[in-house]
Order: sequence, then structure tokens, then C-alpha cells
Amino acid sequence: MLNFLVLSSLITLGVCDPAVYFREDFADGDAWSSRWVQSEHSGKEFGKFGLSAGELFHDEAKDTGLKTLDNARFYGISTELTTPIESTEGKTLVVQFSVKHEQKIDCGGGYIKLFPSSLNPADLHGDAPYNIMFGPDILRT
Repeated sequence: MLNFLVLSSLITLGVCDPAVYFREDFADGDAWSSRWVQSEHSGKEFGKFGLSAGELFHDEAKDTGLKTLDNARFYGISTELTTPIESTEGKTLVVQFSVKHEQKIDCGGGYIKLFPSSLNPADLHGDAPYNIMFGPDILRT
């Protein structure tokens, strides 16, 4: 069960003059839904996403991001990088995102994964092969 709010994502790879390979700030309202693909993987009841700045924010427009809309569901959503990353050899890769957990949950998390280009976005699931994964876990006992 994943409940999370992704406020922004930024992927850069650079040495002195970093190139931005992906940036999402959801500033164009509902147009995000034409860029992002929600998983339809069989066997899981996936929740839906919407846009929100959350309950607490500094600047509603700048703090708006994806929000999970359903309780006790699995979530999967993906989008392609604006520019493919050809090689990281000899370079530093920076992957950054923000997550805000507003619900009191016992088990869940919000993760970002970088997948190979062979991923079928509609079939995204927890066991899909990935290259990088990180993000906070919540496990209360």
C-alpha cells in the first residue's frame, strides 16, 4: 500500500554544465495525464492519482504535485525521460524528488525508480526490472 505525494522530480547528469534529462512541476494543470501512464497490471487494485499541493504548502502553484486519491491501494505511474541518458561514465548523476506523507499509515512508502526503456508503462508492477530505486519507507509496529 503506497500513499505518497510527489511534489517535483528532477533528473540531471553533469560535470560542470549539467543537462536536465527530466523535470516535472505539474504547472500545466491536467495536461500531466497525457504524459504519465498509470499502471493497469493485472492482479492488483491500483489507486488513482490527481493533483494537489496537499494540506500544508508554501506556494500552492509551485508545491502542486501528484497525490494518491484512494486509501489502501497499490500505485504505479511512469513517464519517459525528456532526453534519454546515453551514458553516465565519468559523470555524476543526480536524481531528486520530493515526497510528503500526509496520512497516518502503518505500512507504505513513496519511491522513484529509473527503468530501462523496454518497460511497458501500462504493465508497471513491483517486480518490474529497474536500474535505480530509492525513497522513504514507512513501517510502524
